[in-house]
Amino acid sequence: MIRFPTSLFTRPALFIYAGIGITLATTGVTVASLYEMRLDAMAQARVAAQNLVISLQKEIERNLDIYQLAMRDVATSAETPSIIRLPPEVRQLVAFSSAANAAELGALFATDATGKLILDSRSIPPRKLSVSGRDYFQIQRLQSNAGLYISAPFLPYAEEPEIPQIALSRRLEDKDGQFAGIVAGTLRLSYFRHLFEDSILGRHDTITLLRMDGTVLMRQPFHVGDIGKSLAGGHSFEPLVRSGQGTYIDIAVLDHVERLYTFRRIGSYPLVVVVGFATDDIFAGWRKRAITIGIVSVILDALLILLLLMFSRQLRKRLAMERRLQRLAWFDSLTGLPNRVQLQREALRMLTEAKRTGTTLAVLFIDLDRFKRVNDTQGHSAGDEVLREIARRLQDQIHTGDVIGRLGGDEFLAVLRECDVLKAKHVAGRILQAVFQPILINSKQDTRITISASIGIALSPLDGEETDILLRNADLAMYRAKSAGRNQMQFYAPEYERQAKEQLELEIALQRALRANALSVAYQPKVDATGVLCGVEALVRWDDDRQGSIAPDRFIAIAEESGLIAEMDAWVMGEACRQLAQWRAEGLDVPNVSVNVCAADFKRPDYPDFVIATLQFHGLAAADLTLEMTERVLFDESVADIRKSLDAIHALGVALSIDDFGTGYSSLSYLHRFAVKELKIDKSFVQGIGRDAMAESLTQTLVRLGKILKLTVTAEGVETHAQRDFLRTHGCHLYQGFLFSPPLAPHDFARWVRALPAACPTSFSPSRPSPQANPAKGVRFATNCAEKAVDP
Repeated sequence: MIRFPTSLFTRPALFIYAGIGITLATTGVTVASLYEMRLDAMAQARVAAQNLVISLQKEIERNLDIYQLAMRDVATSAETPSIIRLPPEVRQLVAFSSAANAAELGALFATDATGKLILDSRSIPPRKLSVSGRDYFQIQRLQSNAGLYISAPFLPYAEEPEIPQIALSRRLEDKDGQFAGIVAGTLRLSYFRHLFEDSILGRHDTITLLRMDGTVLMRQPFHVGDIGKSLAGGHSFEPLVRSGQGTYIDIAVLDHVERLYTFRRIGSYPLVVVVGFATDDIFAGWRKRAITIGIVSVILDALLILLLLMFSRQLRKRLAMERRLQRLAWFDSLTGLPNRVQLQREALRMLTEAKRTGTTLAVLFIDLDRFKRVNDTQGHSAGDEVLREIARRLQDQIHTGDVIGRLGGDEFLAVLRECDVLKAKHVAGRILQAVFQPILINSKQDTRITISASIGIALSPLDGEETDILLRNADLAMYRAKSAGRNQMQFYAPEYERQAKEQLELEIALQRALRANALSVAYQPKVDATGVLCGVEALVRWDDDRQGSIAPDRFIAIAEESGLIAEMDAWVMGEACRQLAQWRAEGLDVPNVSVNVCAADFKRPDYPDFVIATLQFHGLAAADLTLEMTERVLFDESVADIRKSLDAIHALGVALSIDDFGTGYSSLSYLHRFAVKELKIDKSFVQGIGRDAMAESLTQTLVRLGKILKLTVTAEGVETHAQRDFLRTHGCHLYQGFLFSPPLAPHDFARWVRALPAACPTSFSPSRPSPQANPAKGVRFATNCAEKAVDP
């Protein structure tokens, strides 16, 4: 409570002077507050406009990206001779395999050099239309460097009246670089109209989509007459097209209303989306508040009795601001939960209390599983909503006196007082169940996602008596829960720390082994159905002096996590090429060698040069080497750089193979977009032959797919005659597995090769049948080879 000096009330002049001083002070504060409120109103409008324009930009860019990817598939189909010769139905399926995601936006098609449709997403065969008179066709025909061109609005050829459309087009060229037609997609402007109508706008607010030349493609509020008009005459237009984004205040060209405009360029597209909020609407609420505050200030100035009320009001504002600042310092702004600093304070307090009372305390480290996919697929706004919803659910599972907070990202921490193993297990189980419930992220489209969590639990004093130690141990237990399959809990155990140390020691030992050339390479033959050698796969092995033989799955995973995988792959390639050259110098007929590579290799800009330099150093040709990669390489986030390397390597003549095909992201689209020559059927399918009808059906489908695409099909993990016979019956070309030989050391492989009757051609063509040999002799020979390989 504030206490005034007694003399202030006994001396009126002093009281008046104090009242005047307070009045002047409060008047100044009021004026400043009004000015700040005006600034706040404009700032809030700016933030709202920026949020809206970012949301629209991301949505439009995402759909245009999908549309452009679909156009690329159509372009590939139009430019690939092998696809053109396919039956119309198959060609339609290949060309428009990605078009389903973009069907609501418009129609995709490709034309020849005269403008006639040769591919049409709406019809098999294509509609008898010619687009030679459209501006997007003429631009692509006349300008070889036009790139992706977005046309001016035009009316479709249909007879009934319709909202205008625009078209996205790219130039097609023949092998000589001459104009061969276009690939294009019509884009309904009604899509943008519906998108803009879903936004909440004021009575005078607008949303406008412009081409970079100022042409209006869509405007909300919608008027047909606005489409196609040019805004290039406005004095704000030049800064708008020169910048990728920005905010300015201007008077509109179309309706002469002053607005706050926020604009953003839509990715790399020649489009700009502009959101305009009328300044009258922005300051309408502020004006009302300003008038009210002004009247109150006049009354307060006239009536000295209200000075104390004004003072208390300012005091309340100050206290509220201090509380807000304190909340920002100790609580997470997104979820409202305690942040890391507050969690550490609370954990220390609860740990001290637990030591004093001799009770057990539990720390639960909660990490959401694969949360990054939510941001990548649904956007960061959806990711934030998921985190807020998860935070609400976690709070519901925590009892009074316990604390739960957000460490950062998708990590949460709960500290439970007076908690034993059973209670911790029970609470963690409730949390897992609560998190796993579907989360609504879009009520209009009823879009829901399901996410899981992994929980690590550490107990005090058993697992530590310091907050940092408990947090670290709970973190180790959480990682064990993730490695065990996610969506589960794990209690801390001392061996987790030991295993983490072993993992680090193993990484250090692997680094030393790479530096000291202490790794080795084993070689597994690739044969045809009769056992005749058609190639060899190089497989890295590691025998450590202290730990003995280390499984490849273990140290390769460590190499990938630590970034050593590219260095290891380079060493294996060099060693495999050296060994192939040595075998040939010794007179062994080994057709070629296959080497496994990862996404990190293809991201290196100099990787194609490294490959050809390695071959030349050992006197080998490009056809002597095959690079094997898993399907996930082609879906890496840096796929553009990877594709550039793949194309360069293919141009060198080095064959590319998809390893473990069918177990990852299997997609028909990349099989014709990337220069793949071989498919390797994963051993999990092969080993199911004879006992799993589904595995047999999938294997047969994969073989048939390879034959249709004229790719070499190799089966891995062939261990029995029944598997080999099944695969041979359905047309599999090459085989690997213990039925023929396990991976062998170089000298054992050389002895295995010398026992062969002859080697197959170095260039295996999947369209040509395997050498016709006596099946009985082939089986007998393969069996003998397997027996020799097991005990060389």
